[in-house]
Amino acid sequence: MIANGAWDDDDEMDYSQIDDRSTALLDPEETDDDDPGPTVVFTAANPQGSVAATANLGGRIQRVDLNARAMDMTEAELAEEIVVIAGLASEKSQAAQHAIAVELMRSMGHDRVSTSGYLEHTVGLPSPDTAAARAAEIFATRYARDSD
Repeated sequence: MIANGAWDDDDEMDYSQIDDRSTALLDPEETDDDDPGPTVVFTAANPQGSVAATANLGGRIQRVDLNARAMDMTEAELAEEIVVIAGLASEKSQAAQHAIAVELMRSMGHDRVSTSGYLEHTVGLPSPDTAAARAAEIFATRYARDSD
């Protein structure tokens, strides 16, 4: 802590308040649960395969994978590439949320088209078609130079 402009290594945090179960949540592989169930993830990668990002069903990025070709990029190019690819992975997961919600609402008697429109335009979850069109647009404009 900083007190009167000086750094003090003896912080006042009471670490006894942290139990083992809350810290185990930080590393899912160390939990005592024998059957964690299936994990649904969505991965997007650039055409060169140098950058890939994986998002969970909630849209949060779980991991970013780089291969040796990523070394050919500058820091700024690599950062931009990671942001673009991570955005695509997250959008894929949001499109899956959209599809699941539409099917659940349909099973309860709601109209698919109106539910889909509501989810896309009011809630902000892209439809699978919208997500695919956006990915196609990004790939066509961003990577067109790579196919020449």
